[in-house]
Amino acid sequence: MILPNITKCRICGCEASHPVYIAQETIMGSFERFGYFKCLECGCLQIDPIPTDLARHYSANYQSKILEFGTLAKKSLFKKYLAWFLLFMGNKKESSLEILRKLFPGFLWQFKELGIHQHSKILDYGCGKAQFLFRLYSWGFENLYGLDPYWQGPEIETKGMVIKKGDYSQLRDQFDLIVLNHVIEHLEKPLDVLKILRDHLKENGVILVNTPLVDSYGWRKFGNAWAMWDPPRHLHIFSVKSMALAAKKCGLKVEKVKYDSGKNLWTTSQLFSMNPESQSGLAISQKELTKRQKPMNKFLRMIEAIGDSDMASFYLRIN
Repeated sequence: MILPNITKCRICGCEASHPVYIAQETIMGSFERFGYFKCLECGCLQIDPIPTDLARHYSANYQSKILEFGTLAKKSLFKKYLAWFLLFMGNKKESSLEILRKLFPGFLWQFKELGIHQHSKILDYGCGKAQFLFRLYSWGFENLYGLDPYWQGPEIETKGMVIKKGDYSQLRDQFDLIVLNHVIEHLEKPLDVLKILRDHLKENGVILVNTPLVDSYGWRKFGNAWAMWDPPRHLHIFSVKSMALAAKKCGLKVEKVKYDSGKNLWTTSQLFSMNPESQSGLAISQKELTKRQKPMNKFLRMIEAIGDSDMASFYLRIN
């Protein structure tokens, strides 16, 4: 850790001599080093300066390491009515719901909690390769929109789904649910984007932000080898406090925080820490890493319970 000159936090505006950290690119194996500072006031970890050549760090090879293109498969009537049953069956006793937990994917339980149903208007902002949208489509959701400035597939405009290349300047409608799934940490100006998205949110709508957390056990334990750091692509890694401050500045409030340790983040961070500047550790499959993490799952559920996990979902509503 180095004490730098006075720097201004891009989230809360605090001007101070913030602690500086040096982070190393690992996922692509370039092992380049980048400077970050961690705001003394809000705790947000942010790259400084923002690289002028960010595009070269988003090669197709990087995308293929973390994403696969979704496919527009036919809707499953069975899945459609199964989802309808869950979303509309009302507030049952927790004991009766537990029996059904394994029948439904996690996002359906989340949607049930949020009051989202198959006719709700849903925007996946920064949809990547649209796997989530295609999955929703297969479960009978009928009002889906995807927008991504780096969309590489053919644009889609069909009944129930629209996916286009672009950014928030193309938005015209208002939505019941706006999803930023591991997007906000990649944005150069996250506050500007949140303000625009808030203007396109229906009065009772929700913005669901899934993102890494810097105030986490993984960050403290693994440091430079922490898998969720991902320099230089992750420009802002939020703390709970900095997300709450960002939301407030944008006319939003944090209604709920749901903590998540991921399927293989722990074993990926271990791998990076045991194989510094080595390409050999990058060849292990996601499936194998998930398998290796299983013995840790009980401990990781405890980490989630005390709010110290590597990631979180923030439920943002209009303030």
